[in-house]
Amino acid sequence: MKAFIESLKNRREILKRCIEQAEKDAKIDVQGRLEISDKGEKCDYYHILQPGSKHGRYISKQQMSTVKDLAQRDYSNRTLTKMKQELSALERYLRLLEKGTPEDVYSRMCTARQKLIKPLLVSDEILEQWWAQEPFVQSTHMPGNKIYPTKKGDMVRSKSEVFFADTFLDMGLSYRYEQVLDLHGVSMVPDFSLWDRKRRREVYHEHFGLMDDPDYRQKALRKIDVYRRNGIYVGKNLITTFEGNGSTLNMREMKAMFAELFL
Repeated sequence: MKAFIESLKNRREILKRCIEQAEKDAKIDVQGRLEISDKGEKCDYYHILQPGSKHGRYISKQQMSTVKDLAQRDYSNRTLTKMKQELSALERYLRLLEKGTPEDVYSRMCTARQKLIKPLLVSDEILEQWWAQEPFVQSTHMPGNKIYPTKKGDMVRSKSEVFFADTFLDMGLSYRYEQVLDLHGVSMVPDFSLWDRKRRREVYHEHFGLMDDPDYRQKALRKIDVYRRNGIYVGKNLITTFEGNGSTLNMREMKAMFAELFL
């Protein structure tokens, strides 16, 4: 809900800026209106000065500034009404949300009452809390390779995974390490499953740390193919990071990326 409200506020600011510009364009000092004869590859422009008339003076290519002024003024006048109507509706809606949202009804209930009902709408915080508390199956593959401890208490397979896990924890992001996914009968184990609170969904992070190894690289590409066939796409709900000789993680850039994606 927070991301939704923020998007409404951003839209409000965009409308305010556009209204300010449209009001300036609407005052362009040129009389009459523009009529266009569209002949496919060629357009003819006519300047109509008499109200209600369909006949006007032909505008030559040398007078294209007049054509653009007339077109811009007409567009701005027509758009201005729509923008002002939308801005007024947005203002009213935001004032309504400031007094409380439907999600707040459940959030403000005591725990005992919450347990008695099945909520229709819940806050971002409660939804994330439910996800974090939900049991999941963790991979038991080669447990002897999990030798690096994280701040959260997980044992992971590499120092890079320690960095990612601790970064997620420090940023307040809920994550699961090596959650087993059943993708239409195919078991997949992303390095991390994360809760995207902005979009209220689960996303996955795969770190491919041995990209110089041809066999490892082929396995990584096949893994990405499996994800894609199951609706998990790089750049949408799958985050991929890579390492190899001469290509190490830039920790500052990684943190900035996760902040942009999730916070």
